[in-house]
Amino acid sequence: MNLKENENIKNWLIGLKESMLDFISHGNEYYSEEDVDKCVDILTVYLEEIQRTTSKEQGMEVIKKTIFKLNDLNEKCEHVLIETGQREQIADIIIKAGELMDYTTMDDDITEEWREW
Repeated sequence: MNLKENENIKNWLIGLKESMLDFISHGNEYYSEEDVDKCVDILTVYLEEIQRTTSKEQGMEVIKKTIFKLNDLNEKCEHVLIETGQREQIADIIIKAGELMDYTTMDDDITEEWREW
């Protein structure tokens, strides 16, 4: 199973990037296209890393590490990169991958414990 090829995840990643870039086009100067690319890269690496895990414990460590990276990026961007809509899309991507690995369900927000966005 290739998590990056999951239709839901692919669509959420596309929508996330589009919404972040749309905000830039409306005059936002708090973050750049490079920051958007970093966010998508963090999530892409997350999908690759969680797919290589073999236990829920390993998977949760990957999730935690990913959330911390996103927290740092969002802080660098004046806490504007990840707004409500983006938060939901990012959480859905992370949770869906966890569900596909049989580590969680879509009803369990496994990001909430560590996220600052």
